[in-house]
Amino acid sequence: MVMSESSSKPSADYLALVATSTRSLPAVIQRGETPDVASLVGREFRGTNLPATSRLLGIRRFIKGFTATDEGSVEGYNVSVSGADLSTPWTERHQRDGRREWAPFTVAPVDPTAVDNRYLHALLIDYSRPAEPERGIAGHLRDYLVRVVPGSDALLLGHAFLAAGRVRVPVGWFVLEPLGT
Repeated sequence: MVMSESSSKPSADYLALVATSTRSLPAVIQRGETPDVASLVGREFRGTNLPATSRLLGIRRFIKGFTATDEGSVEGYNVSVSGADLSTPWTERHQRDGRREWAPFTVAPVDPTAVDNRYLHALLIDYSRPAEPERGIAGHLRDYLVRVVPGSDALLLGHAFLAAGRVRVPVGWFVLEPLGT
């Protein structure tokens, strides 16, 4: 699915989760369940980074998409979005080099024996694993993704970490919901 703009408004549940205190989010992610990775394929999700101060860095809103590889694994990408106002459409902003998609990642269940095993009931989004990882900080991100509502991939919560060797530094949270809802 490729959209240049989503005129649909975020759902009330999405906005409520975005408004949740970051101190309350660890309990939400602990109650979450593993998303169905196959149901993410071929879809794009509106995303909001938390806390709201992420707007100061120009990264408050984004789009995250998921694709299947020829080998049957799942990969994805991010798309930058203009503005920070959650009541306006998610309008794409291309990268300086003209790319629509950037910061590719792989998606897989968390491996309990790996370094990145903070939430065993989550999917791991690993920005270091694609054939051509993004340069800079983006290539060092590791995100954990869970369903907020059991049995539904309509509202997802992510916790982002920066990898520095074997150390993982928490850098923020994000909320996802399918575009077009």
